[in-house]
Amino acid sequence: MPNIELEPFIRLSPWRKMSISGWRPPYDPQVYGRKEVDMSKALAYIEAESERSGVRITPTDLVIRALALAMKRYHDSNVIVRMHRIFRRSQVNISATVAIPGRKADISCVIIRDADKKDVSQIAAMMRERAANIMRGRDEEFSRIRHSMIHVPFSLYRIVLWTISFLQYTLNLNLGFLGVPRDPFGGAMVTCLGSLGITEAYSPLSPITRVPILLSVGKVEDRPVAVDGQVVVRPVCVLCSTFDHRIMDGYLAGKMAKFIERYMADPEKGEKYARLMQSPDES
Repeated sequence: MPNIELEPFIRLSPWRKMSISGWRPPYDPQVYGRKEVDMSKALAYIEAESERSGVRITPTDLVIRALALAMKRYHDSNVIVRMHRIFRRSQVNISATVAIPGRKADISCVIIRDADKKDVSQIAAMMRERAANIMRGRDEEFSRIRHSMIHVPFSLYRIVLWTISFLQYTLNLNLGFLGVPRDPFGGAMVTCLGSLGITEAYSPLSPITRVPILLSVGKVEDRPVAVDGQVVVRPVCVLCSTFDHRIMDGYLAGKMAKFIERYMADPEKGEKYARLMQSPDES
């Protein structure tokens, strides 16, 4: 079994050929975007789903759900660049960063596999369980590789990380025998800044992850907004995006942003629409 389940590579347009040839993996082609989302109905939906499921759901869990559905809808976003070719992923896998408290605070990741097939309560339950396991040092996917990297001299870190990235993503090799989980970062990442009290910030794409989309979820705050020509106060969340321009152009990013904004504006209606989706948008 390979590291990632892939479909045949996508026929490249002239722009894709130029961008892939002209840029190296993402520490050059980063593009940033920002969107303010009215969370009035989203917060009510979160409260109702938390009570129904018995699982504590957060705005970040809802953003993961919205992003997963957007990637399913616009599947040209769910891809990876390998050897100057774009390959479409067979699964919608999304990772979320988790802060590990302690004297030496650290950051790890929770991977939600087949995120498009899980409802928000299932996503929240997996996030809570895996985050707790990570903080207790019991995470099966990441504990082994984390313990192994502790013994790597800092002078060799760059070489080791790039070697793992090359073997996993460029050659698409499954490194499970080394304790490295399959596709550990997925096709997109979500980071929760709101839990740290941060309203908005743009997070960089890490080249070793090969992730082309990163969404930062800010703190939900009351803000004045215009509704039907009147200024009212509503709970607002700022979503900041960073994406790899070799894969995501403005047209595709705009369609995904509109999809996520509509879902977050009314998750109940968004779920009804998701159930009606039969085939991804080919445009």
